[in-house]
Amino acid sequence: MRKLTSAIPLYLCVLVLMLSTTLAFAQKRVPAGGIVWNYVARVYFNPDNGTGQVAGYFTYFPGVDGMFAGTPSEATARFTFRSDTLQLQPVPSQGSLGVILATSGEWRIYFNPTPAGNWSDLDSFSRGQVAAVLTHGTKELVSAGASGAGMFSGDVLESHDFVLNGQKLNLGRIFPDGFTVFSTISNIPVGGTSDFPVGLPYAGSAIAKGPEPPADSGSNEHR
Repeated sequence: MRKLTSAIPLYLCVLVLMLSTTLAFAQKRVPAGGIVWNYVARVYFNPDNGTGQVAGYFTYFPGVDGMFAGTPSEATARFTFRSDTLQLQPVPSQGSLGVILATSGEWRIYFNPTPAGNWSDLDSFSRGQVAAVLTHGTKELVSAGASGAGMFSGDVLESHDFVLNGQKLNLGRIFPDGFTVFSTISNIPVGGTSDFPVGLPYAGSAIAKGPEPPADSGSNEHR
């Protein structure tokens, strides 16, 4: 009996270790083509110098509960994002079709347990812990009438653990091979900021990219 009693602390330690490991790896990698997030955002730009930034919040990550601290909105979103400053370059229009190119760069996802996002304050979307640092390729923003669309791909440069509802999470486990974003843009301006006085609202989703093919995959096709 004494031997069994002395072994209880060891069993408890093993149980705690198993539970913590399960929590840490509760997220699953999304297969190529699966949705990895949904989001709401605005692109802010300055017509005088052709610069802009993008900021917004996420409404969905697979396997992540508690996305909001209240009724879903920018003010309660625990996951926000903000881009570095972009250079925007319009190209000649094709009738009613307009196209703007935005330079490639980096952007960051933030986890903020006590959110307070505000569309008139870009800094409110870059507060809290940096959960991930991502890239984005050159963006092409296409407009036709009152709305438009955009698409770009990117990769994960960094991802960091964070704790939400007692669960250790890491967004990099969801889309380790990168992502492709699809968005719908409104061409009806809304308020901006002092640096970027014009805002355009948009929303969309991202899907997971697949892993890079082996370096010699091309030669194997012809064998």
